[in-house]
Amino acid sequence: MPRGLPALVLALAAVAAVPARAAGDAVGVADGRQLLKDCRPWTPRGLSSFGRLVPRGRQTDPGTMAARDGFSRWVVDAVRAFGGDTLRLQVGLPFLDPRSPAYDAAYLDEVREAVAMARSAGLVVVLSMQWEGRTGVKPVEMLPKDSTLRAWQRVGPVFAGDGGVLYELFNEPASPPQPGPGFWRAWRDGHQAIIDALRAAGARNTLVVDGLNGARLLQGAPELTDPLGRLAYATHPYAGPDLASPAQWDDHFGRFAQTHAVIVTEWSHLARDCGVADGATVEAFTDYLARHRIGLLAYGIDEGGGGRLARRAGASVVPKTFDGACRSFASGPGDAVRRLFARTAEADARAPSAAGCATP
Repeated sequence: MPRGLPALVLALAAVAAVPARAAGDAVGVADGRQLLKDCRPWTPRGLSSFGRLVPRGRQTDPGTMAARDGFSRWVVDAVRAFGGDTLRLQVGLPFLDPRSPAYDAAYLDEVREAVAMARSAGLVVVLSMQWEGRTGVKPVEMLPKDSTLRAWQRVGPVFAGDGGVLYELFNEPASPPQPGPGFWRAWRDGHQAIIDALRAAGARNTLVVDGLNGARLLQGAPELTDPLGRLAYATHPYAGPDLASPAQWDDHFGRFAQTHAVIVTEWSHLARDCGVADGATVEAFTDYLARHRIGLLAYGIDEGGGGRLARRAGASVVPKTFDGACRSFASGPGDAVRRLFARTAEADARAPSAAGCATP
């Protein structure tokens, strides 16, 4: 029995009878490869937010505090403005692990409120357990281990009755660009312990597992076991010399996606990337995702004024475009993202329901 499992069993038992909070949008996986929502093929499309990454009053970098203090229904409206249906919420691992010196017992209520806001608007929510620098806390784990398991013991029971909440178990596991067997073994063992604990305790949510090298690499990942078959995998293919062409996308995650459900749970583009990936490369990338039916949750909407994705015009959200000027701060991939979302939504609408599907 995984460490900490008895406590998790008791906590989940208390909420086992709680129904899903929004009917008709439970997320599952068919044949290990196809994501489903309400038993129909589904390509996630939405935005990633760090506006609830740190508790209220916690001091960290100015950008993260500004995102926290400005987090509101506007973020949900921004998802809708892009044509999305999903909000990825990054949540702070050190504030959720009861044994962490930074633990904040009230923080879970802030997470709960943010999820409720998004779910009441009809959005799917991806909860991503985050350990990186924006938390302002030195990480204790670069791969999921005991602290991550304890945090999911705290969070898992709260949303166990809602099939429209996905659990992204550990954001951006760290490794060299070419991880050896030892890294993959530690990656497998850490994630499998969390999967086993959640499933044994009754959680039926779809679980999302990031690849190594900061979620850039899925190819070569050892198999994980889920008795419910509700595993998806995440990649963050930010542009670089090794991630700027279809062949490189194939090598890092595309071939893996032929046999596994894969979501780009974080991606965007900065002016500094233009040397290796210009506007045409961004168009090629979004076309690649559309053709392979890989969902995208774009990053940057929490940054000042809409950041790299959009600009704010009062209450409106105006997606940025390159317009041939990749290096301009006023430009960005927002319009390419919006068009991708329209394309994948149309494809999903044409797809037939999955035969024999059972709602999670």
